Amino acid sequence: MDQPHLYRVALESEGPKAGTLRSPDSLPPLPVASPPQFGGPPGVWSPEHLFVASVASCLMTTFRAIADMSGLDIVEYTDSASGKLVKGDDSLYSITEVTLRPRVVIADQRQVAKAERLIEKAEKACLISRSVTAVIHLEPEVIVAVPV
Repeated sequence: MDQPHLYRVALESEGPKAGTLRSPDSLPPLPVASPPQFGGPPGVWSPEHLFVASVASCLMTTFRAIADMSGLDIVEYTDSASGKLVKGDDSLYSITEVTLRPRVVIADQRQVAKAERLIEKAEKACLISRSVTAVIHLEPEVIVAVPV
């Protein structure tokens, strides 16, 4: 894993505010567009949504990998993430904050503190969080599953 990895996408424009992302890496096509606030069509993934989704999905995959290596049994993982888009003094937009609200369900009450530590560790290790200038806020919740 010490070698650089290349992730390839191709974008084909389909009008002034929309297009389709494709990848030679066997991924399904993904329609993208400007968000409706900027004249794009509703119901289509925007770069802003994909930015927030990248941060959230990176936390999830990093956490799941660390939890697996640490022997933490995860029953369920969900996240309700949001990103704050702000127009700067230079009149340019940027996402300045991303708030992640991971909800982790575990089976063992004795593992709550461990789960909380691993979520923090995952946020610090997440390559996307480390690659962006937006401030990442982490609001985790660890819940113990009720035995059925």
